[in-house]
Amino acid sequence: MELVTEPRLREIIEQITPGLADSQAPTVRHPPTDPVARDAWFAEVVRERARQQAQMADSKGAEPALEGVDVTEVRIPVTGNCGWTGCAECTAGSINAIVYRPVGVSTSPAYLHFHGGGFWLGGGLDVLRAGAAVHAARARDLGIVVIDVDYRMAPDHKFPLPVEDCYTALTWVASNAGQLGVDPARLAVGGGSAGGALTAGVTLMSRDRGGPALSAQVLNIPATDSGCNTASMRLFAEGYVMTRQNALEMWDMYLASPADAYDPYASPMHASNLGGLPPALVVLGDYDVLRDEGAAYARRLVDDGVTVTMRRLPQAHGAALPENGPETERLIDEVLRANLLRN
Repeated sequence: MELVTEPRLREIIEQITPGLADSQAPTVRHPPTDPVARDAWFAEVVRERARQQAQMADSKGAEPALEGVDVTEVRIPVTGNCGWTGCAECTAGSINAIVYRPVGVSTSPAYLHFHGGGFWLGGGLDVLRAGAAVHAARARDLGIVVIDVDYRMAPDHKFPLPVEDCYTALTWVASNAGQLGVDPARLAVGGGSAGGALTAGVTLMSRDRGGPALSAQVLNIPATDSGCNTASMRLFAEGYVMTRQNALEMWDMYLASPADAYDPYASPMHASNLGGLPPALVVLGDYDVLRDEGAAYARRLVDDGVTVTMRRLPQAHGAALPENGPETERLIDEVLRANLLRN
């Protein structure tokens, strides 16, 4: 831990890291071929995720009181399925999202947020509801609609289902702009960690599939490279909250086959060209395993003509100085204000 020069941050990291022992990824990360074992595996993944999601919701406390925004929970139709007949999400054919609308605003830009959690945690309505304060404040203060998207998660829902869910949410917002009170010409997407990977994938899909056009992308400590072989991956491999092993497990859960590791919609560093993408904010942590791949992706964006704002903060993955949370949200607000609220 000698690399951490801020004593407060060193203490925060040392407090948080041991607490992750109860947040282990499934040991088996791909469905067995035997039908009976396969059904049992799917059911166990669902139960374990529900257990950990409940812990996450409890740790966030009660849902905050929200003023100045109307909050609506919606269902967004999606296609594709995981192949398990017992899957409630695929059977429903839709995903949850929470819409935060500023009171008194009839038509406004929209920002879609894709949560992190290693592609397999971080969602569920209870977790999303408990984290509503940031989205509500952004909607109220900027006068925009914020939509928190709860996509289907790995390892039971492997690539490309999660990123396709996120892209489908974007197209659904554009198609239902009148009902939502959204200006379809002013849309942005963003997310952190695994949500950053999904954000980058959605921006590529938007470009490659002819829309919906995006005005900005927010990549907060993003996962961008399935190779997990950067200098920061080795430097902060242990003891800095998220480990290199966690990253390897994350990608193993998400990807359906070895070939998927090179698909740019999964691992955006493998895109042959990043030109034509919307302006980007890239937030990195000085002591984060994902630091160098995020910086490399930002450089790729710049090289291909994309406007990029990059900031590095003294933080590890999931451990930050108290002032860094508000600073990150301020940076996000700035890029959204500049690109969504322009005349």
